[in-house]
Amino acid sequence: MTIENQTIQRIVSGDDAEMTFSFPFKIYADTDISVVLEDKTTEVRTAQTLGVDYSVSINPVTEGGTITFLLAAPTSDDWVEINSTIPYTQTVDIPTDGNLREESLENGMDRIVRQVQQVNGRFDQAVITPTGTTGISLPSPSADAYIGWNSTGDALENKSNVGPTGPTGPSGGPAGPTGPTGPTGPTGAAGLGSYTTIQVIIGNGSDVISAGIWGDVQVPFAGTITSVTLLADQAATAAIDIWKDTYANFPPTDADSITAAAVPTLTAADKSTDSTLTGWTTAVADGDIFRFNVDSNDVATKITLNLEVTRST
Repeated sequence: MTIENQTIQRIVSGDDAEMTFSFPFKIYADTDISVVLEDKTTEVRTAQTLGVDYSVSINPVTEGGTITFLLAAPTSDDWVEINSTIPYTQTVDIPTDGNLREESLENGMDRIVRQVQQVNGRFDQAVITPTGTTGISLPSPSADAYIGWNSTGDALENKSNVGPTGPTGPSGGPAGPTGPTGPTGPTGAAGLGSYTTIQVIIGNGSDVISAGIWGDVQVPFAGTITSVTLLADQAATAAIDIWKDTYANFPPTDADSITAAAVPTLTAADKSTDSTLTGWTTAVADGDIFRFNVDSNDVATKITLNLEVTRST
């Protein structure tokens, strides 16, 4: 196929709900992109990990595909940055005295075009000199200096960021006495913990959800579960058990249920929530794996389960 899209990056805002984001550029493997979340206020950038924080789906027909976050939807305070990171390698093996398939040749050419687009993207971010300028070199690093043009405008040099010393001002009056130390203020209220939602979507929205295991989620933090919420696409009667175990003991089984007798349940309703969690094992350790098992369901075709966790790490 031809390469018609010159885009190598997509940046879009999170909205606290959307889990899946598209990208328009062609890739060849799910490792050919990188994903970063950037806080809009602090500009702190957090690289996401493939298989832990997100998965990749490649469009088999046209350019592009989608990424899907696995743990929680990016918030409205975050930018979602999707970058093309195709390795700078040549993977097409042209046979000697053999048949060369047109598809293999075109894929190899497409890959080179995509790599050139990535290099051009980096070039667009670089500092360049005007056309015709030659022989410009950066000076050696110098502490507390900045780089600027020399007096003849034909070379760069280190310059001091300290201006000339001004004249000495008149002597001031004598220093006043040190005042007494003020009283200690009252202790402020304890701050809130950091909340995170572990979310799993069960069902495809068209077929009635069958009983059985519907997925696993690993959490990269420790904390305490504070509530559980079920949201169904229609009024239904359903029960979803939650099993949890360590990575070393994967997979969790029914014996690892954390819900005791208070299994998350819908009773002829499209929503339910529970913050009492009677009998639950609410502690979460870094690296724990949750498994979600549908015990029963009558008519729901899609159920979203949210676990709210107060993080300690």
